[in-house]
Amino acid sequence: MALISCPECNREVSDTAPACPGCGAAIADSRDLRSSGSRLVTTQETGKRLKMHALLSGAIFAIGVVLMVNAANAEESSSLGALSIVIGLGWFITTRVRIWWHHK
Repeated sequence: MALISCPECNREVSDTAPACPGCGAAIADSRDLRSSGSRLVTTQETGKRLKMHALLSGAIFAIGVVLMVNAANAEESSSLGALSIVIGLGWFITTRVRIWWHHK
């Protein structure tokens, strides 16, 4: 076991550590990265269904905002706009938690 310098923050880290405890940069493959000159890229795998939920919830939220702005300009109350905002925001937060929970 040897101490090497982290490629991101220059902190001394064990060469057997998977990542730097300071900045989280990958360490185990840093010798290969230095020789090839490329950076390690980690891809988060999120299902298409959860991405679609996030997109739809954002659209419902945006529609609610548009309805509220139109109601404010017409000096009316828009319960449909407020309901759309609440449902869209709640659904979006729930979807983001599900994406975090199922992250591989």
